[in-house]
Amino acid sequence: MTSFYWLVGLVVVAVFIIRLFIVPSGLRHLPRVPILPLLRSYLSMEPEDTRIRNLILPFANDRQEGVVLVWVLGRWMVHILDPQIARQLSDDLVVFPKEKPPNDSLLWHLIGNSNILVSNATQWKKQSRLINDAINLQMPVEQFVGLAENIKTLLGEGSNTVRWDEFSQRFAVDALGSTVFGHDFEAIKEQSMFVREYNGVMSGIANPIYLIAPLLERLIPRTALLNRIDTLIEQFVALLKAKQNSPGDDMMSYMLRDPDMSQKELRDNMILLFISGHDTSAGALSTLFYFLATNSEIQRRAREEIADVVGNAEFTAENIGANSLPFLNACIRESLRINTPISYVVPRMSTASAQLGRYAIPAGTSLTVDIYAIHHTETAWKDPHVFNPSRFEEESLKSWVPFALGPRQCPARNFAMYEQRALAAVLLREYKWELPAGSKHSESIQNAFSPFALTLPHELHLTFHKL
Repeated sequence: MTSFYWLVGLVVVAVFIIRLFIVPSGLRHLPRVPILPLLRSYLSMEPEDTRIRNLILPFANDRQEGVVLVWVLGRWMVHILDPQIARQLSDDLVVFPKEKPPNDSLLWHLIGNSNILVSNATQWKKQSRLINDAINLQMPVEQFVGLAENIKTLLGEGSNTVRWDEFSQRFAVDALGSTVFGHDFEAIKEQSMFVREYNGVMSGIANPIYLIAPLLERLIPRTALLNRIDTLIEQFVALLKAKQNSPGDDMMSYMLRDPDMSQKELRDNMILLFISGHDTSAGALSTLFYFLATNSEIQRRAREEIADVVGNAEFTAENIGANSLPFLNACIRESLRINTPISYVVPRMSTASAQLGRYAIPAGTSLTVDIYAIHHTETAWKDPHVFNPSRFEEESLKSWVPFALGPRQCPARNFAMYEQRALAAVLLREYKWELPAGSKHSESIQNAFSPFALTLPHELHLTFHKL
């Protein structure tokens, strides 16, 4: 009898493994990135950019393919590397709506499924209109500059080495809090307990074993982590209730005035705005300051532009606009290209059989636009692995897609660009910076492992010198 149970157990495990890794019959005609190197990459917790650069891009380039099939965290997904095909996919919201999030994902348990990121049709149109209006009410440059002044206080006089990826997150959290939520997280002034708990929860969700086999969330539930997530959600709900009782001049208060938004929609969008609004900004700011640190001549030129345009005057929306500071803006564009904060977008799901370029896509296929790959394709970019802001004075921007493409591209793109220009301009005027001796980033930027398609520099220390 014992042997029988062992046999049944082995059969169950075998079926589980086959179902987990076998390619669906309708997708077997597509070029497929080998699965074993992908599994090794996930288990060794390689960053997303490393996986794309070492496995996906070489495979696609060798075969001159614009679409490849990639095993991603428990399933096969179509990655789109061709900018024209990416635009075709992004523009068609009927055949390629956003994919419904998996029920057993702890990340989506936190974020929810009633937000602008994953909603479709009428619900998405309603939320998109409201969030676009809220973000574009006014550009909060004064708040950005004020928070940059707080960063200056931490940097102090003389020369100081700081962990810049943490400073970037603290700045981004407070920028989001003051402008979107009307709430002071006090992340810059001190190590925020809220941010510390958030980071702990996200680190727990990122367990590679559970990412590779999502079914384990049902078989061996992580109850303690789930309780931490629920507690974090409760803190967001409390913040939302406080905002309802005492609205202010912020984006969330504006959204609360819309009677068509349910409490779940408001909560889910609040959590989404926090996660997407500060993680991506923190990654972008870390990357920008890294490349300015490792390219002293480019940093000097950006500083001279600030001196010529702004001088000793106060920073305003006009004098730190994209047209006023074209070279600094080009530096930001190039940093968003070379180490884009989001490697690929939330997947779409084909509702019918379709043709994307020369590729036949069956109904029920999960597809994503691989932003990092598009930004490093040699057919679209000359020397794609070289940081060269001047390329944006010469090359077409059609393949520059850090905020995605089509009607569902990021509504906060102008907000994000102003945020980066503000912090960079304030610090360029009074500091120069460089990598400290022995930096692990001396050869190239090193990103953290992230199962959420984020590309975030990890343990990035910079040495700032007061001018």
